[in-house]
Amino acid sequence: MGHYSAKRGFSDSVRELIQKLVSVTRLLWESTRKTLLPSPAKFHYLFNMRELSRIWQGMLGTLSTVIESENSAMMLWMHECTRVLTDRFSDPKDKVWFDSEMDNLVRQELGEAHVKMLGCRTSLFVDFMRDAPEPTGEEGEDADVELPKVYEPIEDLDILKERLVMFLAQYNDIVRGSPMNLVFFPDAMINLVKISRIIRCPGGNALLVGVGGSGKQSLTKLSSFIAGYKTFQITLSRLV
Repeated sequence: MGHYSAKRGFSDSVRELIQKLVSVTRLLWESTRKTLLPSPAKFHYLFNMRELSRIWQGMLGTLSTVIESENSAMMLWMHECTRVLTDRFSDPKDKVWFDSEMDNLVRQELGEAHVKMLGCRTSLFVDFMRDAPEPTGEEGEDADVELPKVYEPIEDLDILKERLVMFLAQYNDIVRGSPMNLVFFPDAMINLVKISRIIRCPGGNALLVGVGGSGKQSLTKLSSFIAGYKTFQITLSRLV
């Protein structure tokens, strides 16, 4: 694969594994598409070639300094397949089937050792954990120093929480209007990471479903702020 090349610093073992994961990804997608069919209650269970593209969009957004081994490559692959496919499931039984099918295909195509590399199913990757480089004094007055977008795993949810608290404080200082007062419990942080991954991809879009007051708008606003996007909201009004 072009991205995972020796010129970019990827090791031979990682490049060989990525080539094998191409076919494993197709097999997993095909099995999911044939097994989890749409129904009146699961009308959104539609899996086409776009899902394959989205999985590899995430796979191609990394650096050799992050994906240094087969273990980290497998964790990234598992994360991208989970975000693109599993996050759409509304039935817990479907998620159990998917995890089992992933294990079976990896065992069949790559071996038992690679099944163990999948590790924790809740592994998360984000691109907002690094600080902006220190100013050198040579920047112009209007220079806008952006945070480096390095897609990397989160080792500890406490570290992620500290980072999100910092971004929330910046949001409340910069964005006018009513400040947000969010509590970053594990589910909230995981949902924010999911939203962040979607909007970082070209053409990314999502339909957030939940009861009122569950934090859909707040998490989306904060995710957009972290990504450096401007947001707008459609306001419905009654014509007189």
